[in-house]
Amino acid sequence: IYGTVDWYESYVSADVEGISYSGDRCPIYKHGTAGSRIGDLQLILPSPRFPDFIWTWMSECVVTDRVLNLLKENGFTGFRERAARIVRVKRLRKTSQVEIPTVWELVVAGKGGEAHPDSGIRLLYLCKGCGLRKYSSFQNGFVVDTNQWDGSDFSTVNGYPAFILITERVKNFITENKLVNCSILRAEDIE
Repeated sequence: IYGTVDWYESYVSADVEGISYSGDRCPIYKHGTAGSRIGDLQLILPSPRFPDFIWTWMSECVVTDRVLNLLKENGFTGFRERAARIVRVKRLRKTSQVEIPTVWELVVAGKGGEAHPDSGIRLLYLCKGCGLRKYSSFQNGFVVDTNQWDGSDFSTVNGYPAFILITERVKNFITENKLVNCSILRAEDIE
């Protein structure tokens, strides 16, 4: 386990502003789906402390320019960056000379496929009209089916995009560099 509760208490999740979604509709059954986000993240930080990882209330992962460059230099796979910007920092005096860092949304592109049956995750519903999928909850954490995993350092399993799975190599990189404001747990131990 890496990461402590006091990090969360120190940094708290960031708010976002000006975000909307495409609001897709199923062509056959007319149910709505969240659709894709329109625009880049505009962050409002709760304090003038800038951690290596910033998390939003919707579980988007944002990293500083320094962390993004380190990830690229180390050849990690399974992610792409998307522009993000800190637009406001609460409790920061207008006369303050604090330099606001450049940040990037870390979009996980690696595919873990369907979770291994041992996780308890199973497909409950597949809409024939739009492809919307609904999954059961997990019983034994996330067990990756290595036959479906694309081998990326960063990935997610189907149905759970907010849970970022990383390889041991990424875990070692984060702990060796003492990067703050993330928690690393064994996938099997997530409850």
